[in-house]
Amino acid sequence: MINGVTPPDVIRARLLLEPQVAAEAARHATSKEIELLRKKIRNGKDAKDRLDCEVADDNFHRAIAQVANNPLLIQVLSFFSGTRRRVAWQREWDRTYRRIGVDEFQTTHSDQHEKIVDAISLNDPEAAEAAMKIHLQTIEIAISGSKHRG
Repeated sequence: MINGVTPPDVIRARLLLEPQVAAEAARHATSKEIELLRKKIRNGKDAKDRLDCEVADDNFHRAIAQVANNPLLIQVLSFFSGTRRRVAWQREWDRTYRRIGVDEFQTTHSDQHEKIVDAISLNDPEAAEAAMKIHLQTIEIAISGSKHRG
């Protein structure tokens, strides 16, 4: 882990890399992998609390890296995942979830996950990249809003 990594640092890094990972997944996805991604979405929609949401989201993003079929990308996304378990990130997510609630994850975020997978299933790298970017920008806005509301 890198000391001093802040939630905005993580989001900016994710915005730079994860849309490209989604595009790469769209180039390589098999029907079996698409079904796995759809299962991850269902798990998110069934999440009962903040911890379930966090686990489902992490599993979804890791699965996209696995579909991209590049061991280095998988490791980088695992690193991002590790930073999300750090105290600073958890504090921001606690604030965010108190404000937006589990419903937001089960609906908006899961709907965005579906759009990403739809693009991957069509082998459309540009659409997958755009959908992931929109999703991560939504998270960035949610976290920024939680800082302003304390």
